[in-house]
Amino acid sequence: MIVHLTKDEVRVCTLLAVERWLTKFGSVDRPNYAMGKKTGALEPEINANIRANVAEWAVAKAYNLQWSVPWYPNELHKDRKDIPDVGNVEIRTVRTRDSIPFWKKDINKTIFGVKVLDEEYYSSVQIYGSFNANDYMRAEYTDTQIDGWRVPVSEIK
Repeated sequence: MIVHLTKDEVRVCTLLAVERWLTKFGSVDRPNYAMGKKTGALEPEINANIRANVAEWAVAKAYNLQWSVPWYPNELHKDRKDIPDVGNVEIRTVRTRDSIPFWKKDINKTIFGVKVLDEEYYSSVQIYGSFNANDYMRAEYTDTQIDGWRVPVSEIK
């Protein structure tokens, strides 16, 4: 399914992304994120925030679910980290790969795989579908680079 967002929807997602970026300004990255930034595997944080917000809003809009807007100060992370992104599901985006990543923390969770199709305007989002993380916590989906698993988008319904 492809979801098209209006300029106003993208603007709100972008403004919230900027606020999140400013709130976390100067914070220290976890080692895996720091390495991903250093190697170029991860995009700049502000872009990642826009992409994540747009993806989450697209799923919320398409399925008429509540969006848990991911803005909060770092000191509240321990209290908010388990709140689902949208409704009762997690949203994971792909940018340069054709598979959706997930980790041990995702046991018993439903995950939607999503890709922003136009990184210039962030207004077109492909929703591949959803999967239960437990179903793919098997050896053939293991990705040692991320210490987790990846589900090919071709397997998501």
